[in-house]
Amino acid sequence: GSYRAIMTCWKQSKLFWTGHKTDLIELIYALHSCGAINSGTADIKEMAAACEQIFNIDLGNYYHTFIEIRSRKANNTKFIDKLKESLIKRFRELDE
Repeated sequence: GSYRAIMTCWKQSKLFWTGHKTDLIELIYALHSCGAINSGTADIKEMAAACEQIFNIDLGNYYHTFIEIRSRKANNTKFIDKLKESLIKRFRELDE
């Protein structure tokens, strides 16, 4: 649709996702779940496609990966937890 046309006209991003693909998928689903994009009306498919473009990555079957993330025994928000810890660490370092 028109969304794809807009994305292909968009300048090639120089950003590359260098973390695990699973981490980006976890982040996309977290953003979708909390309604942070388009007041919660954004489609997960649209969000995944935008992230693929921005970060030059093919997310493949992201729904299947989401099911795997959801079924993790130990910690199913591993990347989100890491983000929080990293930001708190940065705050502490700035306070020193």
